[in-house]
Amino acid sequence: MVEITGWTKTENFVYTITKDNKKKMYLLAKDHVHKLTEKAASDPVIQDILNFVLPAYDDFLLQYRKNTIDKREYHQKTADFKALLHQLSSVEIRRWDIEIQMTYDVITSDYTRLLPDGREPFQKGTYDMRIEAVMTLGDLLSNDPQLQGLGATVLAFGQQLEDLRSQQQGVEGNTDDNVDDLETTRQELAIVLYGAFARLLAHYYRTPKRVDNFYELKYFRRGNSSSEEDDDYSRFEVDLAPESRLVQLEGLLTGGETVRITHLEGEPIKYYSAANAADSPAQVYELQPNQTVSLQLPAGHRLLLLDNPAANMAKVELELM
Repeated sequence: MVEITGWTKTENFVYTITKDNKKKMYLLAKDHVHKLTEKAASDPVIQDILNFVLPAYDDFLLQYRKNTIDKREYHQKTADFKALLHQLSSVEIRRWDIEIQMTYDVITSDYTRLLPDGREPFQKGTYDMRIEAVMTLGDLLSNDPQLQGLGATVLAFGQQLEDLRSQQQGVEGNTDDNVDDLETTRQELAIVLYGAFARLLAHYYRTPKRVDNFYELKYFRRGNSSSEEDDDYSRFEVDLAPESRLVQLEGLLTGGETVRITHLEGEPIKYYSAANAADSPAQVYELQPNQTVSLQLPAGHRLLLLDNPAANMAKVELELM
């Protein structure tokens, strides 16, 4: 738990500025670790600070990735379930109803016993009650000597719905747990990054401005990106300084994913994927202003690299599909 000091000069500003914004923590921490890594090779004090930061940083990145993957899985399971539910309400119940009517006229008590409210329970109401309507119909049909075959079909479809619903709710439970776990790792990383800041300040106490070089200061300006959707772990806006090259999506890629890239501002940029930042690219692509592309990462490629060769700022949006 982060201690509240009551004095602004000892406030853990990393904790405060990333509260309710895990994406900002991901971005600022990644940038900070890159800057520490660059200096560590020539300064043993910085190497020691980097070693101090890395365990909490790695824990946060692993949990952030889990959130990203589980959230994507939840959206996929939800889409699959809704598609099957739409099939129920538009196609399946119509077919079942027609097949029942071929045996029992709609004015008979046998038809009413099977479909007392017609097709409505399969087309309206909560998800779970619609599944229950399918399973009930399947049981009734299975007990009817003339419609047992249809009963088996209905029950099989109902089981599909039940299984997808169970998977969807299971993943939803995981995402709820992830919220708590990610907050725990964010708080721990905030404490560690604040400690690293103090150690940097002690190291450069005669030249404190040099501490600025270890941070992307835009992340610490209060109110910056305050409207950002923190629960969308798969979407990022990236600012590219003039004549700069940035490594992106570190810790979130394992290879094989699809990344959608949208050019938002500035001149054309170049992009490519790689297993390691130092690797020579097999192919470099160019992204034009206002263009959107989808890049399928080869197996083993864990990084996306963006290059802005122009003398002006550029901005892109990245989305993990």
